[in-house]
Amino acid sequence: MSAAHSLRRRITAAFSITALCTALLFSGFAVILMYALEDEFFGILLDEEVAHQQASLDVTQALTKPLRPYVSLHRDATTVPADLQRHPGVAGGGEFFGDAGRHYHVRRLNLRGEAQPVLMVAEVGGELVVRPRIPATLGLLGACLVLLLVLITGLGYWLARRATRPLDQLAALVASVAPEQLPKGFAANYPRNEIGALARALDDAMARVASFIEREQQFTRDASHELRTPLAVIEGAAYLIAEQPLPPQAAQQVQRIRSAATDMAQTVDTLLALAREELPQAPAPEQGAPAEVQPVPLLALAESTVVRLAHLLDGKAVEVEVAIDSKAQFRMPRPALAIVLANVVGNAFQHTQSGRVRISYDGGKLSVSDDGPGVDAAIRSRIFEAGVKGSGSSGHGLGLSIARRLANRIGLELQLAPGANGGTVVTLAPRQ
Repeated sequence: MSAAHSLRRRITAAFSITALCTALLFSGFAVILMYALEDEFFGILLDEEVAHQQASLDVTQALTKPLRPYVSLHRDATTVPADLQRHPGVAGGGEFFGDAGRHYHVRRLNLRGEAQPVLMVAEVGGELVVRPRIPATLGLLGACLVLLLVLITGLGYWLARRATRPLDQLAALVASVAPEQLPKGFAANYPRNEIGALARALDDAMARVASFIEREQQFTRDASHELRTPLAVIEGAAYLIAEQPLPPQAAQQVQRIRSAATDMAQTVDTLLALAREELPQAPAPEQGAPAEVQPVPLLALAESTVVRLAHLLDGKAVEVEVAIDSKAQFRMPRPALAIVLANVVGNAFQHTQSGRVRISYDGGKLSVSDDGPGVDAAIRSRIFEAGVKGSGSSGHGLGLSIARRLANRIGLELQLAPGANGGTVVTLAPRQ
């Protein structure tokens, strides 16, 4: 769910909840008001009865028959109806509920000419207007509440959709841009509100990113030219020297120079392509492979990597074991895979002082294990970050970072774990 859709739903929900709470409060106040008005009406009737009795006492010095048949007079609480006697506070007056739906309003009267208070009891169960109509009233209020809720929810959704439409447009614009074609000046098309402020901030950020990308592209073009030329000179000079008669040891060193120059040229091409996002990725199984993505025999690649990096083991009591089936292969760009494997094997050779380095293939995974000191537990979770290295490393902490970036780019999953008997195990496997 996109942020705009989430915001739209929240706005709609806020409208609906507000409408629901308001309607419920209004309904509750309406019911309370109905009961209050009914009680006020009975209070007026009892006031009339009190005035009627007081007038009779003033003229005849005696109480008279009440004006309404449901009103009765009592000298004390013992003569009131039985269901009313159960209430302990009846002598003080008030409102009480009786049996069979009866409802009583009781007044304690202190009349002029009467030595003792008189209880006036009005059984108004048959005169009630509100209570019998409560079900119908609540049904009407409920129907109005549902209708109001539907209307307010629809209005809230319309307003939320209208308010977030510019945000949808902005999100679509940002999602569709290519790094080499960042839009400029689009903030002028948005309203001067919070979304407009976001658009202006993105516009400024994209302008800075575009400037940065332009500088990076210029650097990659310059680096490509400046690095390829001396590498070509080195490789050509080494070729010419190799064509001359040389002692065996010198011929071997010249061959190493040629091999290193070729590998460095491949490394430069791969890293520059990665910086420009031109490196081909591993295709899906149902797709055909482009020219750059072809099956790479892992045995030959591992052996050539070991030979090329063998000088890192000079003077060490380290045994190298390659256990890879001749048919094992990965489908991905060979130069990038070679860089990844060279970084991993190079690390194993550098950090292993004695013991064994084993390169094996099993279950579709290529593994490089060593008997070195392993990775410090404090940096294990950050080992693939640029600049992170162990205390015993003499490098710059970039090898595994480059290897991880290249691996991700070509669809290769690179994992690092401690070995069962110490050391480190690095696993390479194509992402499924």
